[in-house]
Amino acid sequence: MKKIILPLIVLLTIFASCKNDTSKKVDTQKSTTEEVKVEKKAVDSPDYIQKGVKIAKSTGKTLKGKLKAAIHEGGLVNGIKVCNAAAKKLMDSMSVVHNVKIKRTSLKLRNLKNDAPNQEEIAILSQYHKQIAKGEKIKPMVRKTKDEIHFFAPIFIDKVCLNCHGVIGQDIKPETYKEIKKFYPKDEAINYKEGDLRAIWSIVMKK
Repeated sequence: MKKIILPLIVLLTIFASCKNDTSKKVDTQKSTTEEVKVEKKAVDSPDYIQKGVKIAKSTGKTLKGKLKAAIHEGGLVNGIKVCNAAAKKLMDSMSVVHNVKIKRTSLKLRNLKNDAPNQEEIAILSQYHKQIAKGEKIKPMVRKTKDEIHFFAPIFIDKVCLNCHGVIGQDIKPETYKEIKKFYPKDEAINYKEGDLRAIWSIVMKK
């Protein structure tokens, strides 16, 4: 049973959405200009970073409990079904609890409709990927606007995440991916390796 109980990191990565993906692919061509803007405005704010990390962990723990129960009841396939039906609602609920807006997003999505990155998020994701390519360590950051604090943190692929985000036939069982495709027919979130950057937390807080 322990082999199928997914850790917190899977919850942050397995399902970047809840509803079927019916939109077009993410356009990353405009990310360069936006990235420059974000780099100029990004600041170190330990208090907000700590708050963002705390909210991310709290949300992940809540999602973990729901998924853990689903997997215990009916295995990984059942976990996929439950996450599809309940994850977005739980994210919205935690946003209300913490009085923020919580989102997980990536350049390779399970569900483009609900979790597609905006230009600011594309810039952050692009910046993170470039830092990784240079061998630099990436970490949570915040960006201040007049009325809000935008918190970002990386989400990495853990070994167990490969069950749903690795290579089909190698890491992902055919029956598992068949189930994933039922809910996410335009899924792009595969072919990852352990340690890859999967996505980011994007949390908007009021000052």
